[in-house]
Amino acid sequence: MDEKKKTITFFIFAVVVGIINGLFGGGGGMLCVPVFRNILGLEDKQSHATAVLVMSIISIPTLIVYLSSLPFRADVGIMITIGSLVGGIVGSIALKKINNKLLNILFIIVLIASGIKMFF
Repeated sequence: MDEKKKTITFFIFAVVVGIINGLFGGGGGMLCVPVFRNILGLEDKQSHATAVLVMSIISIPTLIVYLSSLPFRADVGIMITIGSLVGGIVGSIALKKINNKLLNILFIIVLIASGIKMFF
């Protein structure tokens, strides 16, 4: 794929990820990981870490839109934020220590479990 087509492809992908994040309040990171790994050729752990960076940055405008136009529960948001910060630290430390095969198995399990949960 030439450079122009690659740039257009990634721009379209980025727009889709942004739309998914805006519609569902997250989830675009699950799309980023396989694209980073299979199209960009990043290593597994780099793909996951880069997806976290991307989702953190694109969540800022989504948050601003939600805060300005939708009712929300600050108490729930603060509790989940604190727990997620702790979980994010633990998860990022674990990412450094687990092997790629286990990482991929865990990722697949999370994707399947999320799909089943959403279906029912």
